[in-house]
Amino acid sequence: MTPATSGEVPRFREAAGLLDAGVEERAYAAAVLLVGRGDEVLLERSAGYARAASLFDVASLTKPLTAALFFVLSQEGHLQPDGVVSEVLPFTSPDPRAREIRFGHLLSHTSGLPAWLPLYEKVAAAEKEAGRVLHGTAEGHDRIVAEVLSLPLAHGPGTAWEYSDLGYMLLGRAIEVAGFRSLDRLLTEKVTAPLGMRDTRYLPLAALGECETGQVIPTGWSLVREREKAGEVDDENAAAMGGVAGHAGIFSTARDLFLFAREIVRARKGEGRVLGRPSAATMTTRVAHPPGCPRTMGFDTPTPERESAAPVEGDPPAPPALSQAGGLAPADAVGHLGYTGCSLWIDPVREVAVVLLTNRVVFGTGNRKLSALRPRIHDAVWKEVAG
Repeated sequence: MTPATSGEVPRFREAAGLLDAGVEERAYAAAVLLVGRGDEVLLERSAGYARAASLFDVASLTKPLTAALFFVLSQEGHLQPDGVVSEVLPFTSPDPRAREIRFGHLLSHTSGLPAWLPLYEKVAAAEKEAGRVLHGTAEGHDRIVAEVLSLPLAHGPGTAWEYSDLGYMLLGRAIEVAGFRSLDRLLTEKVTAPLGMRDTRYLPLAALGECETGQVIPTGWSLVREREKAGEVDDENAAAMGGVAGHAGIFSTARDLFLFAREIVRARKGEGRVLGRPSAATMTTRVAHPPGCPRTMGFDTPTPERESAAPVEGDPPAPPALSQAGGLAPADAVGHLGYTGCSLWIDPVREVAVVLLTNRVVFGTGNRKLSALRPRIHDAVWKEVAG
């Protein structure tokens, strides 16, 4: 991997300026932007109190890594996208449609499972009843998985799409069952270590020395845990599960995520280190059902943000909402967002990767300033790498 040239890169001056402006506008307190093409890093810029090697809680960027691990196990014959989930996990849902969920549905958010539930509250209630600590333990993890397995579906598998943390919770657990090891061990063994992603892991404080903890970017105060979150997962459900889950929990650096993007690009050409060409093709191609679904089995694609409220009669028409990938994002790009303020977008045809890591939640979960700024940063990048 070719390192970035030291000093300012003139062609990315607009993107760098916008990144710095995000700190001034309190869209985040720390950020790193990395742009790469092929094996070359074209831009690597930090802002606020971040440094290039800073370790971020990447939240739902965990999901593409979980998907990649699934496909590695699929290549080994352990799991298949068309496999029935109930043959691996014991559903107790009263909804008979739950037994029709396939792993491809979990991967593409078309399982029919709800988007999100505060399942950590179930663990807290069970703690009071049991009189012992369950939050963050293996039992807490198992209670949350069991709760998801008991839920009725919002719609039939494959008939509609709804982004679902719960589906990836089940995917992570199924990977553990099929792989006979914990999710964190499997991810290291089969994905991050072979790709040289040395700083990507769950539970980073367990691996860092005292003098290295400053590398971790904090994500703010937890009302549930009543403490600052620095080096422990921001997501409350993942925290109740012990910090290791299929939907959230991974910490990483911009450089490591660039290595992951490079694997996706190389694997599409049959040159992957861990992923085969069919796996990479599946991960970067929108699913056919339901029609219009913007998801692949592991990634999102550039689509406008959905409005949060219906327009009021008499108001002027609102301008079209931009995708968080930017209005200039290639139509065949794939990527993912993370709740903490992180994102990864890959243009697999032009072999371009854009990694933007921030801690927007440090100013509160209601901080939406990044939503307006991020498309502008991405467009400033796409303009410079077009062609």
